[in-house]
Amino acid sequence: MFGQLFIKECRQTAKSLIFWLIVLGLVLDFSTQLGGMEIMSAPVEGQEEYGYHASTDEDVIIESALGALAEEYCRKDYTTYPIGFYKSVTLSKEEDRRIGEIIREASGLDGRAEVEQTVDDWYAEQEQGETPMTSGGCRLEPAEGLTYERFIELMEEADDILGGGSKYGDGYRESNAQVPMTYEEALEEYQLLIENDRLSGGYARLFSDYMVIFLGILPVFLAAVRGLRDRRAGMQELIYTRKASSLIIVSSRYLAMLAMLVIPVLALSVIPLMQCVRFGNSAGVSVDMLAFVKYTFGWLVPSIMIVLAVGMFLTELTDTAAAVLVQGAWWFISVFSGVNTLGGGMYGWNLVPRHNTELNWRGYHDGFSQLAANRIFYAVLALALVIFTAFIYSQKRKGRFVIRGKILADRKNKLKA
Repeated sequence: MFGQLFIKECRQTAKSLIFWLIVLGLVLDFSTQLGGMEIMSAPVEGQEEYGYHASTDEDVIIESALGALAEEYCRKDYTTYPIGFYKSVTLSKEEDRRIGEIIREASGLDGRAEVEQTVDDWYAEQEQGETPMTSGGCRLEPAEGLTYERFIELMEEADDILGGGSKYGDGYRESNAQVPMTYEEALEEYQLLIENDRLSGGYARLFSDYMVIFLGILPVFLAAVRGLRDRRAGMQELIYTRKASSLIIVSSRYLAMLAMLVIPVLALSVIPLMQCVRFGNSAGVSVDMLAFVKYTFGWLVPSIMIVLAVGMFLTELTDTAAAVLVQGAWWFISVFSGVNTLGGGMYGWNLVPRHNTELNWRGYHDGFSQLAANRIFYAVLALALVIFTAFIYSQKRKGRFVIRGKILADRKNKLKA
């Protein structure tokens, strides 16, 4: 019974216009973000630059945070991301005065005019090549005698004044302290990509990073439309009389949509895999042929699972498209809350875990346990929502739990699950 329903649901999904629009969206996402992807070659000594990476040096972290705070203090405008949303903050006179005091204690600069002049001088020196190139903006020397512990206290206070989510809070200070990589550091990163990731592992993470953004929202449309279509077509009474259990009916539909969404993702992953294979053959590098499959099921499938489950649950519960609004809000918060985690290694509990580079194997390795917990949590939550959906479905078959409409108004006590 389950196999027959599963095949039938797969066919129904394949006939759905919204399904093919989702596939088109995934293809466009892939072609615009990864269509021109080139496999990186080993760094060559003497290159002009080798990119940047986050520094763990306390002096660099202090200089970067102070420089950023000084620039925003000069502009009288501060950028924060509370709960992931971009927010421009303008302070009151009292708050502005306190930020000035923080800068004075931390850098020794007294007054907005002196801060502005110092920032202007720093950029002038940059243009003339008198200071080392940096990424992320101005850097200021700390005041003599400033300890790292006191610096943290001052930055936490500044973050509190700004309402949280600023560059000065815990976690963000370190990620914004970017320094140029040396040839040796770039070579080490490349060797990790070749040896530990076997080349394709790094590009499978990059593939997952781009695809998970769209897969964090698009599947909800398929689930909502599929659930509402039976109602519009007047098919619910016919479906409710089937002998199959509610769990079998709901799970077969859920797994059919999941399978149909995974297929185009796997198909798209063949393109970067073949690029890795060609490069590996020419460079004598051993490529992990299953990397994209492993990352698809380990990284992307849990996101598809939970988005589909939210779509099915809320659609069955409300008989409306409310799931689209709920998932849209969750997706929006998730995407914007990940703007400071693009380098990888800081996955947290985000629905859309980011790792926007083929490098940083070490960050991925160090954060793997958190990423695994994240993915397992959403997969389990998705299965729980499917079970709840089946329960609601079974109650409706008995003429109960009607949220809106009169679909089952005259069927109570006539149908059995």
